[in-house]
Amino acid sequence: MIKDIAAFGNAGILSFIQALNVNGIVSGTAKTFSKFSIMARIFSKFSTIAETFSRFSTEGKIGILGITCIVLMAVFAPVITMYPPQKITGDSLEAPGPGHILGTDDLGMDIWSQICYGARMSLTIGLAVAFTAGFGGGALGILAGYMGGYIDQGLMRVIDVTMALPSFPLLIVISAFLGPSILNVIFILVLFSWAKPARIARSQTLLLKKNNYIIAARNYGAKPFYLLWRHIFPEVMPVLLVLIIGISSHAIIAEAGLAFLGLGDPTSKSWGMMLNHATGFRSIYFTPYWQWWLLPPLFMLIFLLLCLAFISRDMERILDPKLKIKKGF
Repeated sequence: MIKDIAAFGNAGILSFIQALNVNGIVSGTAKTFSKFSIMARIFSKFSTIAETFSRFSTEGKIGILGITCIVLMAVFAPVITMYPPQKITGDSLEAPGPGHILGTDDLGMDIWSQICYGARMSLTIGLAVAFTAGFGGGALGILAGYMGGYIDQGLMRVIDVTMALPSFPLLIVISAFLGPSILNVIFILVLFSWAKPARIARSQTLLLKKNNYIIAARNYGAKPFYLLWRHIFPEVMPVLLVLIIGISSHAIIAEAGLAFLGLGDPTSKSWGMMLNHATGFRSIYFTPYWQWWLLPPLFMLIFLLLCLAFISRDMERILDPKLKIKKGF
């Protein structure tokens, strides 16, 4: 009797739910909960970003906002500029005005367009060199530190030789030999930037692989790839992120220096090439042309490097709690 009543009750509940589903109440409720869950996830991500942003000091926040503005300038360059950067659109050395916000160069090309498109070149080279050298050198250092033996010793000797070489004179010689090209510049900068991340990643790996949980996982049959990917690389990652920002700053300076010396790609518009063309103009310092031709790319370079330096310092403080750096200026 009790079983019949229970069966009758279950059937009644099932029919009631089906009736609600027919009327669309259940489906509407499910959609509402789904929307609420998506909104909760978005809010959680924004709250995490806001919490991380609040941990930066005043100059670190200025650096983040500055980098964001430069990235937006590079991405939306076709929208915020009126002229192509390599097209003659005005008179030679035209002063800043409504038609040309920052004036024109000696060929009549718009300076503002060259600044915006030059941000693309600086960010592309900086990020390409930083990620390739940072993660590539870090992976080599982690592998050498974990494997040990002849692999470790051989890599350390290569690192010692690479770090002992005078980098910038060799950059000039190799760039002149290979010829002006963006890929050549990136290759050369990576060639002299991977050694420091590799050395630091190796030293961190040597410390980590002595931990008890690494030894226990190895004794229980964990494969080397599993240990490297799940345990060692996540611990070394914060250090590599700080190094990547430093490498990007070095790459941007090196690219600007090579372009200033005339060893950059002449077909590309970069801030270093703008400085090269401006300083190559005769009597640039005895005329008012330097005010709108020389200063804007120089200011943008200094501003970008300062933003990266502020972010790097704060990230090092945040990722390493042992460092106690006072907030604010």
